[in-house]
Amino acid sequence: MSTIQNRPEFLKLFLKVQPAVRSYLLSLLRNGVDADDVFQEVSLVLWERFGDYDARFPFLNWAFGIARNHVARWRRSTPRARAWLPPEVEEKLAVTYAEIEEELSPRRKALQTCVEKLGAHARELLSLRYEKVWSLQQIASARGMTLNAVNKALGKIRKALSDCTGGTRMEEMGTA
Repeated sequence: MSTIQNRPEFLKLFLKVQPAVRSYLLSLLRNGVDADDVFQEVSLVLWERFGDYDARFPFLNWAFGIARNHVARWRRSTPRARAWLPPEVEEKLAVTYAEIEEELSPRRKALQTCVEKLGAHARELLSLRYEKVWSLQQIASARGMTLNAVNKALGKIRKALSDCTGGTRMEEMGTA
């Protein structure tokens, strides 16, 4: 169990890897709500077991291991959940995320800053499409828009985000 003396160190490490862990969970679960639920559990376990963390190894790798275990547990306890990737691919995904995190972190921060500059409607469309993983048809029905209008709006939003982040392609950021 972590002590209050470890809190600053834990927060420093955790806040640095938080976006990568959430992205990793989202890639495994493919549903923003489920990823958020598991992320909360993983965050709590990381804090509770921080005393077990060996600082000789990257914190991100340790966090991914705990996240992977929680995804497996969540899938066993959730009847509708099933893996869409074989376990060896999930393992490779964790290794790859850890390898590219240093490169992605500044891009992720730039994207977050740009998303915050968008209007509420644009942020909501992004959330529905990429966090909640709704289809274009679901968004159109829920927002009272045509399918074409949703598609065009998302295209304009992606273009605005690309311009805002300095022209870095969204695919390179892992968000499209």
